[in-house]
Amino acid sequence: MTVIVTKMAGGITQLFNTKTGKVTYKCKADSAFMLSEPFGGIVKFSQKGAMAIVTGDAKTLDSCEIIKLNDEGYKEALSKIIEAKKTFVNGKLENAQKEIQELENQLSSL
Repeated sequence: MTVIVTKMAGGITQLFNTKTGKVTYKCKADSAFMLSEPFGGIVKFSQKGAMAIVTGDAKTLDSCEIIKLNDEGYKEALSKIIEAKKTFVNGKLENAQKEIQELENQLSSL
């Protein structure tokens, strides 16, 4: 069995079990939002350790709720997702730029 772990925006970690096809989203922050096609809306993780699980057609939620497109709070949740993704991408960009700079420094010293 192999589990592929992927860090996502907003303090969410995705765990994908390659043997079973089970995908688990676990909240590492105090709360988070994730746009999710399998759940048909935005998953609101209400607390640290909350989980959303997809195994084939079966879906389960633990300390989560779904916010649908026409629900009150959808716009605010989507705004939080956008902000979390921007922060996440900017962090990755900064790390990549530092790594490139270190490699360029190493190259110039050769």
